[in-house]
Amino acid sequence: MERLMMLENCTIVVGNLKISAFERTKPEDFKNLSFPKLKEVTGFMVVYRVAGLETLSTLLPNLTRIRGNTLLVDYALIVYDMFNLTEISLYNLIKIDRGGVIISGGPLTCYVNTIDWNAIAPGARHVLSKQDKYCNFPCTCTANSETNRCWNNKKCQIFLEGPDSRNCSRKCLGCRNTNSSSCNLCRDFTYKEECVSKCPNHTLVLSASNYCITLDECLYLESWAWNNTCVSECPKHFIQFIEAGNKTCIPCHNCYQTCGNLSIQTLDTIQNAEKCVYVNGSLTIHIWSLPNAMDELRHYLKNIIEVADYIKIYGSITITSLDFLSSLQRIRGQILYNGLYSLVIYDMPNLQSLFLPSVIQNLKVDNGTLRFYRNPMLCMQQIKKLTQKFPAMPNELDIPQGLNGYSGSCNEIFLNLTIDVKNETFAAASMYLLSKGVNYTVLYVRVPHGLNTSIVPETCSDSEWFAISVPDDFNDFVTVPLPSLHPASTYALCLETYEPSSRHLARSNIVKFKTHVGKPEPPFITELVANSSNLIVVRWVDHIDFRPYITHYELDINLVDINENNIIARDYCKVIDDDVYEIDKARHAKVMRPPMNYERGCESMCGILSTMPVGAMVEDYFDICETIGYCDDDFNRSKNYSIDGVVKSLTLDINGQRNEYHVGGLAPFRDYKFRLRACTKDSCSRTAKEVVRTLHLENADIASIIDYNIYDSGLIYVKWEPPKIANGPILAYTIEIYPNVKVSHLNHLIPQRWCVPGNKTSHTVKSNKASKYLVRICTTTLAHAYACKNWHKIEIKYELELWWIGLLFGLFITVFSWVTGWRWRMRKRKSDRIPLFDITSTYRQESEPPAIMLSDFTPIHNIYV
Repeated sequence: MERLMMLENCTIVVGNLKISAFERTKPEDFKNLSFPKLKEVTGFMVVYRVAGLETLSTLLPNLTRIRGNTLLVDYALIVYDMFNLTEISLYNLIKIDRGGVIISGGPLTCYVNTIDWNAIAPGARHVLSKQDKYCNFPCTCTANSETNRCWNNKKCQIFLEGPDSRNCSRKCLGCRNTNSSSCNLCRDFTYKEECVSKCPNHTLVLSASNYCITLDECLYLESWAWNNTCVSECPKHFIQFIEAGNKTCIPCHNCYQTCGNLSIQTLDTIQNAEKCVYVNGSLTIHIWSLPNAMDELRHYLKNIIEVADYIKIYGSITITSLDFLSSLQRIRGQILYNGLYSLVIYDMPNLQSLFLPSVIQNLKVDNGTLRFYRNPMLCMQQIKKLTQKFPAMPNELDIPQGLNGYSGSCNEIFLNLTIDVKNETFAAASMYLLSKGVNYTVLYVRVPHGLNTSIVPETCSDSEWFAISVPDDFNDFVTVPLPSLHPASTYALCLETYEPSSRHLARSNIVKFKTHVGKPEPPFITELVANSSNLIVVRWVDHIDFRPYITHYELDINLVDINENNIIARDYCKVIDDDVYEIDKARHAKVMRPPMNYERGCESMCGILSTMPVGAMVEDYFDICETIGYCDDDFNRSKNYSIDGVVKSLTLDINGQRNEYHVGGLAPFRDYKFRLRACTKDSCSRTAKEVVRTLHLENADIASIIDYNIYDSGLIYVKWEPPKIANGPILAYTIEIYPNVKVSHLNHLIPQRWCVPGNKTSHTVKSNKASKYLVRICTTTLAHAYACKNWHKIEIKYELELWWIGLLFGLFITVFSWVTGWRWRMRKRKSDRIPLFDITSTYRQESEPPAIMLSDFTPIHNIYV
């Protein structure tokens, strides 16, 4: 128990975790014992004979990953002989990188077969105890029977892939269901329990995992720093070197590792042979049925150059070729098997070929001969190619007649086979037949995409290939139709003959042909993500069969029109804000992993997801125009059209084999429809289409007051200019008014508010009577419930109405005219009253003539008395 407490602060176990031989513990000893920080084990994990432990859910509640860098035999998780264990319940375990699972010997253990272990540890063997009758508890996680998996009656299995996987952030490999950014595991690197894209400069990458650790932590693990990593051993072509007490790795040209006798039986023994270059002894391989054995052998045995004694390979179902010994150059034969043989191969039911041609050509055998028997698929032609390399020739007992290649149909016939490819889905095979009384069968198979190895006749069997029997009533020349072919594909074809009388089976040589390309399959949009308010990134992959023939792509982007009548029809002044802003939050990013017949950029969601906003939607599928014979989207391409620099429609022809495009100049918070087609030089595919929304722009949705008027009665007329940039359609405006309030008091008061529809740009409201007001206009869009500008101070304008001005002006003209006329008449009357006697005469001297003489008026005036 004291050693178990060492896990208390562990986040990762570098190596293996073995909890075993607790013979005297009781349930109460584990009641409050928990290690929630532990998330990962880099090696294997064993829980064996721990008395009193009833569940692993409290002990290791957050264990998420077992890497399986080292295995116990072939297994990464072993729970064995747990007599009190009622359930495994490692409900956060989502990934076992390498190795299988053993859960056995627990008579009370339930919920073992309710877990999809293939989803956690794919491509591995799992040994599970049979579910007892009393453990018949059904899972109630989902209606889908394939993913209705549970750890117990409360905890469902977490899936990394598929429709029931969680929509996690790009940085996560598994996350909490309630928070997509709370990672169970980090996709890239882990630093101080946080997910990062790369390790900080002052840290090292732990070679056993992707954890970023300090130099002190590396030394604590009895490892050393090399090439920005923390390693416990040097990689291939490097050797350990100690300088000034510090370990490091230096390159070596002739460095090698010599191993003793190698007995390869399990995954861990395969892995232990990784650095073996010279085998100072024998090499024995006996792998009965091990998943992915060929891949493991090719990776870990590729460095073996020389074997000192002999090579013995037997009883291995999964081995189909000896090409995993790709570096073999010499078999010395210092000690021979049974004193005679330096190479022994027997009981290999699926072995079809031996070493690579380059290995056979350069192989040197110093001593001994070879023995082959009970290898039904290994033809004698393969053995004869190797026999000449041995100094001693084998006898009939070493290679017994009829005990090799008897099921491989190694007798080859030569017929004049010709293939006439009619179109992309139909071809015909024509041939001359040898004789009657023989059964003829045409076998053909589609060659998998990317297969580099040649298809040999031994793989041509009717269990894997399509078989068409040739009718008995034929002539010497016969044509066999080959229907239902795949376009743009390579096929291999051979002819099999069987003589019933002699039971002789033979096959012709392999003929390959390609079908026509035809109309390509549509591209698969893997990511359609808004990076900003005006930029959307689209990524796609092509159908594997058509990828080599794609010359260009047609990409059409169209703004999804919004009918203004539809906006007006709904009174957004009465809509609660939450109702508006929960609409399509997940439409900014759509991500989907492609199906198996499409290219895969990565096993999990990746790439643009680092910029994917919260709430990204993972679609089950992307929409493809499926109309038979005609599809509007395939032919009606719109023209390039934009308003004020904002894209309304855009038509692009993208040359070359690309798989992503960045589209800019888009309107903020608007839906854009993307339509994508893959084209060959002759035709284009159907349309892959989807809609995604740009992100909102923070500084948008601001309306400006351009005019106002205030009346003594408290009526206020306000006119405003709509926002120059809006996040989608304008749903409503809100007029806010404070009468006779200072800006410093705004936080303590509630303004008067009036809401008007989004299609109006002016409004008259009734407020409290005041001499001045604070007014602002707030805009409601799909992105902002309340986008407001600063307060605008307005005051009463003391200006008369026009009709008052006209009335006063008319009155003024009338009075002015009357006064002017009266004064003029008065002036005229005074000028006519000329005195007969000058009143000033008394003041003048007599010698001065009078100023006015009566005679001066005589010629023009008559005066009546």
